[in-house]
Amino acid sequence: MKTVKTYKGKIEKLEPNQVFTFGSNTEGRHGKGSALTARLNFGAIYGCPQGMQGQSFALITKDLRKSIHPSRTQRQIMQQIGQLYDFATKHPEMEFLVAYTGKGTNLNAYSSQEMANMFSFMEIPENIVFE
Repeated sequence: MKTVKTYKGKIEKLEPNQVFTFGSNTEGRHGKGSALTARLNFGAIYGCPQGMQGQSFALITKDLRKSIHPSRTQRQIMQQIGQLYDFATKHPEMEFLVAYTGKGTNLNAYSSQEMANMFSFMEIPENIVFE
């Protein structure tokens, strides 16, 4: 069984090869939580909802156009995670720090356990790191 890499605590700075990986929304309004951290500290671009941005990588996990919660299905989020894993596999020199805490509910309305299950639906690349 492969060991999954982990880090501990809030991400406040990155090494040059590290990427802050966070949950975004369909509008790319990086205004709360880890999305705000990504915009203020790691180059996330306001209005850009997904993909590599500066020293960050955005996964769409919330739809601001819908008032239901959660607004994105697990399948939609797992597609985003699949895109991250594909990108990470193509860039083994980078290390992707996934900014989801192991506690509580996230802004996308999924619990930490539900998010962990979504991230583990397929083989996790060695350069993906979780808290």
